[in-house]
Amino acid sequence: MSQLMFLLLEDSLLDSELIRATLTEGGITCELMHVTTADEFTVALKQKKFDMILSDYSLPGFDGIAALEIAQQYSPNTPFIFVTATMGEEVAIDTLKLGATDYVLKQRLGRIVPSVMRALREVEEHDARKKAENDLHEREQEFKALVENSTDVIARIDGQLRYVYINPAIKGATGIPVSVLTGKNAAELGFPRQIYAEWEERLRQVFASGIGCFFEFDFMSPNGMRYYQARVEPEFSVTGEVRSLLTIARDVTDYKNVEQALRRNETELREQKEELEKLNSIKDEFLAVLSHELRSPLNAILGWSKILRSRKLDSVTFERALETIERNAKLQTQLIEDLLDVSRIIRGKLTLHPQPTNLVLVIEAAIDTMRLAAQAKSISLQFQILEDEILNTFKASNNTSLNGYLPTNNPIQANNFKFRVLGDSSRLQQIIWNLVSNAIKFTPTGGEVQVLLQLAKQEGESRHFAKITVKDTGMGIKSDFIPYVFESFRQADGSTTRRFGGLGLGLAIVRHLAELHGGKIDVSSAGEGKGATFTLQIPLIPSPETKTSSTLGQNLTSITTTEIVEPSSQDKPLLGIKILVVDDDDDSRNFLTFALTDSGAKTNSVESAELAIDAVQRFQPNLIVSDIGMPQEDGYSLIKRIRQLPKYLGGNIPAIALTAYAGDTDRQKAISAGFQTHLAKPVMPDELIGAVIELVGQGVWE
Repeated sequence: MSQLMFLLLEDSLLDSELIRATLTEGGITCELMHVTTADEFTVALKQKKFDMILSDYSLPGFDGIAALEIAQQYSPNTPFIFVTATMGEEVAIDTLKLGATDYVLKQRLGRIVPSVMRALREVEEHDARKKAENDLHEREQEFKALVENSTDVIARIDGQLRYVYINPAIKGATGIPVSVLTGKNAAELGFPRQIYAEWEERLRQVFASGIGCFFEFDFMSPNGMRYYQARVEPEFSVTGEVRSLLTIARDVTDYKNVEQALRRNETELREQKEELEKLNSIKDEFLAVLSHELRSPLNAILGWSKILRSRKLDSVTFERALETIERNAKLQTQLIEDLLDVSRIIRGKLTLHPQPTNLVLVIEAAIDTMRLAAQAKSISLQFQILEDEILNTFKASNNTSLNGYLPTNNPIQANNFKFRVLGDSSRLQQIIWNLVSNAIKFTPTGGEVQVLLQLAKQEGESRHFAKITVKDTGMGIKSDFIPYVFESFRQADGSTTRRFGGLGLGLAIVRHLAELHGGKIDVSSAGEGKGATFTLQIPLIPSPETKTSSTLGQNLTSITTTEIVEPSSQDKPLLGIKILVVDDDDDSRNFLTFALTDSGAKTNSVESAELAIDAVQRFQPNLIVSDIGMPQEDGYSLIKRIRQLPKYLGGNIPAIALTAYAGDTDRQKAISAGFQTHLAKPVMPDELIGAVIELVGQGVWE
């Protein structure tokens, strides 16, 4: 602790020394600065800080009151004690009123020590109190800043559940200003009871029990549904009663959302894990089946080959050996073809070579390849063409060949152009062959397989479809397996004890090929042992000769041959329209060119964006059909370059984006780039032609 510094204003040197000695004897150690005049007194106060001022009252030309005023001016917080020989009671009271700390008579100088000690103690207490007050004020300001700026809603609530205090965060939570809420409860504010009933019930419980609580609640805020965690704590009076509550409510919506997302992720991960385990099981099962299916034909082939090389056989056994080798080699080929097809499907490399195709001939060819298999199991294989009430049935029995089962002078065959589709004939035959092959495989000896063909029209659509139904009286399908029938590598029985062979790929390939042709396939079964029905729908090429069933029925007796009439100009909706086709894939480009040309358009096709820019100015098309995914420069870049051309050079040519990128985002991206329409592959001719007509307008272009 530093030494005390006292200032003494005294004109008597003797009195000054007496005061110094008295202080020292009283145990007060200090540095005492002695001044005698008003000027010296003022200068000292200006230059130094003192812990105590001692002053005589009666000074030559200068009284104690003037000294007190100077001290209050330059050092107002320093204790001031008069040490004087004469001071009446009245004067003493006046000096105390003016700010003096105390007075001591020189005749009783011994009192100076307790007076000084008391004054120093009071200063110390005053400073400590002042510091405490300042500290408290700082803490209050910090706390206020924390509360006022907190994102938590903090409130003090009285016994009537009124908000005595509430911080500004309430406005962000409810949209209601603090001034509106302060001093009122929820009922007085006019809130619907269902909003605050649970909240106020919790508050009443704390008032009644004196025990704080923690709970969660939700609240419909201006920003939507929010979730809160709330803590309520009681404030007690001196008598121990709950006088008010402090509440803190924190918005935990983001935490809740993260928590829910984590739970969803956990569920998804668990489901994915289960799915992966399931797929692994399917994979292992498939590999076992694949090994079996590939090795079984090899066993017969290698076995008979060894026998043929090692010994001479009679003619019957020799023919049997060759037939077995051939049959198993074909089976091996089919297995490999199925695997390759699935690989192409997975990689998106399975392409079609579409052209107008007669479905009747396709079905006839597929059934003819299965004739011997049906005969071997004494299965009745029937093909029926249905048009409303007209029914023509042709049966293939054990003694009757299917070759020529539709005679050339049959009226339905004469009109079978009605079943023309734009498709790949070999792939369509593959669909029918797979369905009929499956039906024969799963139908017991002596059963029946029917193939039905008829015209169909889907509700809400103007175009017609060919509806092909393959029905059997075989083992049927369990209801819980029907959703998986068309999945790759899935079989109802994949065990080593299964009765039927195969890889479980045929129906998956059928579904994909049907979809590539713009069609669809469904399956139904009444259950095990009750057969199965597969229904395939393929869109037809519109034909002016399509008639109603009544007209067709009236003409059946007189029709012997029918000439397929070349479509009229009305069937050439794109007649005269010049269309530029841009696609790097040869098969896709050829298909688009054929479909558009077949509808009357004049087409020019190129395989790159660079060639397309040249063709726009050279060919001057009325419309562009462009792929998006192309090497070197994609369709987005192409259309942007075209849109930068002047109008007279083709900058405003309508354009259709035709792409396998089929999502909503891809569509929006195509439109933003400059295309007017976005079509997803695979696209049917009708859909493509409709999009062209919609862009260029109805009518004939010259």
